[in-house]
Amino acid sequence: MEENDLVTFPRPCFGRIPNFKGSELASQRLLSIPEFIKARGVFSAPDGVLKFARRIVLSEGKALIVALPHITGFLEIKGKELKDKAITISNFRRYGQPPKTEIEIFLQGSVAVDRKGNRLGKGRGYGDKEYQLLKAIGLIRKRPIVMTIVHDCQVFEDFSDLSEPHDIKVDYILTPTQTIKIT
Repeated sequence: MEENDLVTFPRPCFGRIPNFKGSELASQRLLSIPEFIKARGVFSAPDGVLKFARRIVLSEGKALIVALPHITGFLEIKGKELKDKAITISNFRRYGQPPKTEIEIFLQGSVAVDRKGNRLGKGRGYGDKEYQLLKAIGLIRKRPIVMTIVHDCQVFEDFSDLSEPHDIKVDYILTPTQTIKIT
């Protein structure tokens, strides 16, 4: 991605979930997914690539539940008027309240994802830990729809051999050019 100039700040994109050119377009695909349209509570990891998705969540009047960096806590943000203010890590604490809304959509960034729903993060297991902690505190009662927003070049056919039993599979992959529903 770096060699093909597909990433945005911060650069280089090694060792992190990449912020990529076209992430705003990929995020717009949320608006065509029936489960997203119906959802009241949407979780978002703090990944920079999900900033546009967080804006859409708030613009649509949904509760945005965010993880603070390194899973130091969770906050809930509500209000269409906050769609441009509360979508960055630096403003989560300013506009967030203790979370109460049940999570129906779980958004994650990825380093790579395959067409079978296997997701690779940056290797620290934050996504799986966030999911388990949110479940333990009762914000996840039934399995939410899991989505990831990636560039087309981050989608692979199959890397199931890298998956572990605790890895949470994605239900939707959103890229700048396609919406892939895992069946």
